[in-house]
Amino acid sequence: MVRRYRLHVAVAGAVAGAIVKIAGVAYGSRALLVDAATCIANLVALAGVLAYYWASKKPPDVDHPYGHVRLKYGGTLFSLLAYMYVAGFSTLALLDSISGYEVEIGSPLAAAIGGLLYALAIVAARGIDPVLRVYAGFTASEVFESIVSAISSFLGHSVSYLLDLAGGFIILAYIYHEAREAYSLLIDMISDRAAPETVYQVVEREARLRGLRPVSIKIRRLDEGRYEGDIVVVPIDERMTPDIADLLADELRDTLAVKGIELTIHVGIAEARSAATSKRGGPENRA
Repeated sequence: MVRRYRLHVAVAGAVAGAIVKIAGVAYGSRALLVDAATCIANLVALAGVLAYYWASKKPPDVDHPYGHVRLKYGGTLFSLLAYMYVAGFSTLALLDSISGYEVEIGSPLAAAIGGLLYALAIVAARGIDPVLRVYAGFTASEVFESIVSAISSFLGHSVSYLLDLAGGFIILAYIYHEAREAYSLLIDMISDRAAPETVYQVVEREARLRGLRPVSIKIRRLDEGRYEGDIVVVPIDERMTPDIADLLADELRDTLAVKGIELTIHVGIAEARSAATSKRGGPENRA
């Protein structure tokens, strides 16, 4: 219930802020023009993020045995596309305005009001989901852009349009910076990186508590807080029967699943006995 409320607040804040900024474009500020263009990209990105987010909640099926969780990163890609399109448009608009223009006093007011509404959206979105936090990162840039456009448009009106134009280029540079950060996160999450060392430590500790020793562990990160992989364990006590070892392995699997670690566990009874024989010395090594 709280999550849904926060989502509604995030959407309402983003929409309200965008409307205010877009209306402010009529006052002539190029910094506010770039700011308003990113607002449009923000709303388009939000639609894509939410669509992929809900798609990622589908239950596992034959083609996706681990669920659809990674589909939500399609929202990050969608956000990147929207913002890079706006970045290209804004670059052309700023270069075309170098010759001169006029900035009216209403521009800084529109930028300030829009920034306050976006701040509300950020606070709400950051506590929902990792992908929505990416959206919140872009939305956070809207607050930064609001501050820059408010100051630069005021200076553009009272001093020179060049100061407003400079504000537009600062906002544009920040858009590229945010896009690079989102791209890095996307690559990091889809690159099948190994789980953190702490996850391996948890697996080994839980296994040894049940009298099992891991001899091979391969775990990859599926999503934030979710991991999957394979593990081969052998009984620490060579007298442990296969049935007992299997029961302990099942218990280990269930315990780790609760912690967000889904493992296929193989019990290597033969490997354990072979290792034990090697330690004592095989028949060929005995006197």
